Amino acid sequence: TGRIRKTDVVVAKNYLQEKELKTLNRIVTMYLDYAEHQAEKQIPMTMNDWSKKLNTFLEFNEHDILQNAGKVTALIAKEFAISEFEKFKVIQNKSYQSDFDILLGKINI
Repeated sequence: TGRIRKTDVVVAKNYLQEKELKTLNRIVTMYLDYAEHQAEKQIPMTMNDWSKKLNTFLEFNEHDILQNAGKVTALIAKEFAISEFEKFKVIQNKSYQSDFDILLGKINI
């Protein structure tokens, strides 16, 4: 496995389990197919229309709709993830072996 980087910890979908990621990818694909179909039919849509259609689409597919943005802002979450990463990085750097290091160990140079 590769080394975890600072940029990895601020991407929300990196925290999803495999099943959750597959579900997310499936939903996104279905919705983009729907949007493409709407565009092919040349149906004009505002951003407000798309927001309503997205909620309807998620409800149809039996997914919950968030009713508010929650208490934690994206900035606070990002700052927290980075501060935790900085603590983890010290441990990771002590124990990490790159693929190159492993290969060198195998060929005894």
